[in-house]
Amino acid sequence: MDLSASILGKSVVAYLTERQAAAVLRIGRDVFTRSSLSSVACFNFLAAANLSKILNAELQVKDTRFVYEHIHPDRVALPRLGAVSLAVLGAAFEIKGLGGDTPLDSWFRKHRGSAVTFSTLKHKDEQERAKEKRELKARKATRRNTAHTIRVERFEKRMSAHG
Repeated sequence: MDLSASILGKSVVAYLTERQAAAVLRIGRDVFTRSSLSSVACFNFLAAANLSKILNAELQVKDTRFVYEHIHPDRVALPRLGAVSLAVLGAAFEIKGLGGDTPLDSWFRKHRGSAVTFSTLKHKDEQERAKEKRELKARKATRRNTAHTIRVERFEKRMSAHG
């Protein structure tokens, strides 16, 4: 890109140059810039930033190879991570030369045995959370009803003793 300081101004050129060289995706010690991601036709920089936060903060990965070899796809089926972020992860695999011609597909097959869609994984995870919530609610209702029954019995026993 032609960044003419005489036309754009020195500060704008400096800002654009710095932004172009800045890391947009970090997976452990691996750093990916806008330029490196765009070399594999990946332009989802907001999804890349979100993926960075999740992989580094929550999963604490070492690098892209570690993700490919050790992180199960179910572990990244998190509420804040969507299919677009997963596509960015596939682009990172591609840049690093992991997984051949179809890195995302081979990563899924390596860990799951068969490829399923990411939305299927997320839907399954949401169903499990909903089931846990229903079970917790049922246990809470049972405890509440049992406690109420005990209180009523104590009250009636005290009333019959006084009465």
